[in-house]
Amino acid sequence: MKIIIFTFAGGNKYSFNSFFSKDLQTIVLEYAGRGARIAEPLLSNLDAVIADLYPKLKKEIATKEPYIIYGHSMGSMVAYQICRKIEQQGLPLPAKLIINGVKGPQYTKEKVLSNLPDAEFWEEITKLGGIPKEIGNEPELIDFFAPILKADYKCVEGYAYDETAEKINIPMDVFYGSEEDITEEEISGWNEVTTKKVTIKKLTGNHFFMFDHTEFFTTYFKNQTTRHVRHI
Repeated sequence: MKIIIFTFAGGNKYSFNSFFSKDLQTIVLEYAGRGARIAEPLLSNLDAVIADLYPKLKKEIATKEPYIIYGHSMGSMVAYQICRKIEQQGLPLPAKLIINGVKGPQYTKEKVLSNLPDAEFWEEITKLGGIPKEIGNEPELIDFFAPILKADYKCVEGYAYDETAEKINIPMDVFYGSEEDITEEEISGWNEVTTKKVTIKKLTGNHFFMFDHTEFFTTYFKNQTTRHVRHI
């Protein structure tokens, strides 16, 4: 069973190399302007990101093989919008949508960071965790990653929730970190976007809590893939 992955801001196809078990069939749909797509221009609008990734997603699910979709932070917003488009187009739905580290889409208005000078921007994003120290200590690496992160942040900052949107018909599991700036009301917002069951779980840690719980998620994803394959 495929796990189709959308990464956090600044992420690329290598971001989850040490996270997912090697025996799982994982596919990272990489955003333009980084990793294997480094030669392509960055996109700073979420609709443009969806339009770019959707044809790639269609190829992955064309085989009608069962699949689940997983996203972290920005990747969760991309995953949710992709699922809406899948359903609108009448394509085979994922067995589950897995959301990580982001409040319900009704509450996604964040303070604007992408317009900050690079030094202030970098200071703000390092507070979230997930930035290796070796990057923060190398000005050349900051100069390389800052434009990528800023483009991704613009995508999230510019997102506007459509209150008239139809609910998706996909079950969801939602995870978030105990140290994140997310209230129970905000995380419960995900209950309002689907007609199916939503399971919400808080885990200890900051915005990148999942890397502190690799054993938990290894077991979780193995259980998800075997359970849904068995039910096909």
